Amino acid sequence: MQRLFIAIVSLLLLLIVAVAGLLLLVDPNDYRDEIAAAVEERTDRDFVIEGEIGWTLFPRLGIDLGAWRLGSGEGFDDQPFASAESLRVGMAVPPLLRGRVELETLEIDRPALNLIRNADGRANWEGLFEGTSADNGTNTDGNGEMHGNGPLPGWIAAISLGGIELSDGRIRHEDRTTDSAVTVDPVNVALGSMAFDEATPFELSGLVEQAGTLTDTRAMGDLVVRRDGSLSLRETTIEIDDLTLTELALDARPTDTGWRLHPLSARFYGGDYAGDMRLDTASDGTPLHFDEVLSGVSIGPLVADLADFDRVTGEASINANGRLLLAGAEPAMATLNAEGEWLVRDGAIRGINVARTLRNALARLEGRSVEEPDDMPSTDFTSLSGTLDIRQGVAHSDDIALDSPLLRIRGGGSTDLVEETLDFSLRVTVVGTLEGQDGQPIEALEGATIPLQITGSWEEPRIRVNLEQALQEAGGEQLRERLEREVDDLRERLEEQVDDLGEELRGLFN
Repeated sequence: MQRLFIAIVSLLLLLIVAVAGLLLLVDPNDYRDEIAAAVEERTDRDFVIEGEIGWTLFPRLGIDLGAWRLGSGEGFDDQPFASAESLRVGMAVPPLLRGRVELETLEIDRPALNLIRNADGRANWEGLFEGTSADNGTNTDGNGEMHGNGPLPGWIAAISLGGIELSDGRIRHEDRTTDSAVTVDPVNVALGSMAFDEATPFELSGLVEQAGTLTDTRAMGDLVVRRDGSLSLRETTIEIDDLTLTELALDARPTDTGWRLHPLSARFYGGDYAGDMRLDTASDGTPLHFDEVLSGVSIGPLVADLADFDRVTGEASINANGRLLLAGAEPAMATLNAEGEWLVRDGAIRGINVARTLRNALARLEGRSVEEPDDMPSTDFTSLSGTLDIRQGVAHSDDIALDSPLLRIRGGGSTDLVEETLDFSLRVTVVGTLEGQDGQPIEALEGATIPLQITGSWEEPRIRVNLEQALQEAGGEQLRERLEREVDDLRERLEEQVDDLGEELRGLFN
């Protein structure tokens, strides 16, 4: 990306200077082939100017390139790498006399960028403007991050840009090794006045389509472009459908395989987010590696916005690390492999009322009528914790622990994050009266361990309780305890009788 950015600026300046040299003498449209040839020599790609080239002179040097197209090279079915219906930019002339390049707002109408990896695994952005990084002294550190050895050439460092207005754009990433594609259409970008190492306000919006799923994405904040090719976002808000991050701050550096986003922090649903992401654009499927920490997050609104699932409330702390593929034949979630752990405090699981389920099961065994729910069932808890092992989008946990003043729940199982299904085997222990949670006490179950199965979908979970087994086990334990008490009582009575008999015998012989 650093090479591409510098090369695009170089290309624009080359076009502007080439046209400016001809303005006073000839019509540049007569030399469109020569201009195209200069670009082709620089990029080793076909370059075609399809529209009329327009220009202005003093006090500003302006150019309207019209429609243009830059090819992808051999092996990509003549698909262009980049194109636009119009490109307009102006440059103030007096600053040139002082060695500064002050560009006005760059306006690009209906640009299109096609990022293609062909069936042989070769990408159309590879080799573009090769050699630019050498001019900039770029190297790679031990972590794969790229850094500049020195400042940019003076003519580039002196550039300032009045801004960028990009309207009705289109970006498509196509991976033919996996027969998958991601499209962002339309893309709109508004970027304020730019200079290296200075914050620039920006707004961006795009509609992302992958495998028939549409995602509305918006971002606004401050952008910093540094001389070493890295980028920073500050005080940025990002909205992905209903998912919102505020006060986002991140540093993005190019690596030998893509980009690293670190440090990365944000305010997130009443809590804090910190992460470290690596985006591998050089590999099939565009893998995303992540190491994330959430603390003090309101889990209910988060899960509702993220997965349209409003069945859990509470304050959560979560950490996870793993990887998934952003581009592939399968949904991204189906490629997720990760490990993590979570702790949720003072919350509830909506849609499941374990206490009511136990009371109704006991009522059926005793031939009594069951409770008819008049509201959304819910199981309150003081803490809910566990660890996760996610493989290909299926999350497994063997140490789920839910504690409340009434119940203790332990066990494990799995949930399919793509199909949104459940399969859990749990053990419920009644540790107090259930009268406090919307019902009557059931002392018969106090201290018993009750098997509980939860299956079905996230929206309609099914609960199965083996209460008869629990009662039998509880009854057997109670019988053993009663027999032990009776044996102890009998032993005490016998000891008392022996003592009395001893006293009587001593009195007789005396």
